[in-house]
Amino acid sequence: MTKHSRRTRLTGSLAVAAVSLALLTACSDPSQEATDTVNQGQADDFSAQQAAQKDIDRAYAQLPARPSGVVDVDGVANGSLTQREVAIYEATPNAADVRVGTNGEDQAFQELCAGQIDLVDSARPISRAEWEACQAVGLDVVQFQVAAEAIVVAIKSETDVGADCLSTDQVRDIWRAGSPLTNWSQDPLNYDDVPLRVGGPDPTNEGFAFFGRNVLGSPEPSRVDLRSDYYLAQSDEAARLFVVGRPWMRERAARFDDASRLRAQADQAVQDARQELLAAREELAVALAERAKGIRDKRSPADKAKDQARVDAAYVRRSKAVIRYNAAVAHYRKVNARWRTVNDARNAYNRYRGHVAYFRFSYYELFEDQLRPFEITEPGGRMNCIFPSQRTITSGEYPLARQLLITTTTRSLARAEVRDFMQHYLRTAQSLAVANNLVSLSNQTVQLQQQWLTGEKQPQLYAPETVTTGTAPPQPVQSENPAR
Repeated sequence: MTKHSRRTRLTGSLAVAAVSLALLTACSDPSQEATDTVNQGQADDFSAQQAAQKDIDRAYAQLPARPSGVVDVDGVANGSLTQREVAIYEATPNAADVRVGTNGEDQAFQELCAGQIDLVDSARPISRAEWEACQAVGLDVVQFQVAAEAIVVAIKSETDVGADCLSTDQVRDIWRAGSPLTNWSQDPLNYDDVPLRVGGPDPTNEGFAFFGRNVLGSPEPSRVDLRSDYYLAQSDEAARLFVVGRPWMRERAARFDDASRLRAQADQAVQDARQELLAAREELAVALAERAKGIRDKRSPADKAKDQARVDAAYVRRSKAVIRYNAAVAHYRKVNARWRTVNDARNAYNRYRGHVAYFRFSYYELFEDQLRPFEITEPGGRMNCIFPSQRTITSGEYPLARQLLITTTTRSLARAEVRDFMQHYLRTAQSLAVANNLVSLSNQTVQLQQQWLTGEKQPQLYAPETVTTGTAPPQPVQSENPAR
């Protein structure tokens, strides 16, 4: 780590080129013009490499010396953990003096490649132009990840609008100011015929700022960047209730099947009581007719007594049937009233089917039984429909995520104070991420990056073409956890 890797690589390349040139010169046939041309070209390339290396060495030697015992950090990304980490680190014995600037990511990367600071705190990787500026002065770049942040777009768990996956363009079209989308069936969605209502947190929520910057593309997000009918939730809880409905709705809706069964039973009881009442009335009519006939026929007193007993029994039966029927009707009315309440709640709850909002991943995790996240696709990306999870977010696969990074150089990592600060940062990164509603790194990722600092493994040099966040290279997957 003490020997500058880029300079070592270039020196080796020059040595190989010199040997090749000597061999070619010794073996060349002067009569072959083509070979002479090749040899001269290689000699020119060798000379150019030597000149370039001298320029790099000269630039490297002119880099300002870094003060002993001081670690300079600049950038400070939105959602950064660095300020909190520094406060904890400074309380440790023999801590270095960590100075934190707030000049923004763009200037911080310029300062890093000018040798003026040791660390850049950013939510984006170093750009190609910035990386090339570091390379021009012999600085190799190493990128650490300390946490991640992500937005989850979700509807309520038990509903479906005909889609499991949305593109980032579709998400932008749904929420952007002036959006005409009021139904999930409209172009460019083209899903089920379900009314679409849109919500999310207010500007005081970190999720609002993240969504505005990373989805809507607004450097300074505000309410005007969103559609006019956007439901402005005052809290994450309010946004969740906008999507899933009020608890009482959910509870009552859940009782619909039981309420319907009891209502059917009560209705059957009314029908049975009605049939008994009709039968009792018919029996009374027959008994009265028979008694009248006995009187006309001048039956014996004993027969007339039997006829009267039948009439009396029929009156008793009718009275009981009336009482039973009235009780059944009263019970049905109570049961039906409860069913209506449950049914109204169910209908109200079902109207939330098309409600959609976005949440910070840390909040979504708390209510993943109630919320159904959409998988997300980045148009033109090599992977489609990525489900939000700790793995896909920290690896950068999930399109609505960003990594919180600390970028440095091998020159700075050769300094003990820089390594000491970064080792402490990585030891606290997971707990800091959880405490600040961010996505924490896996133990494997933290361990790998710590090994870069202890010398157990060579740090992975960053280049714009590669992903070097300390995670395993992402593998193409259709879905980690399908929503449907």
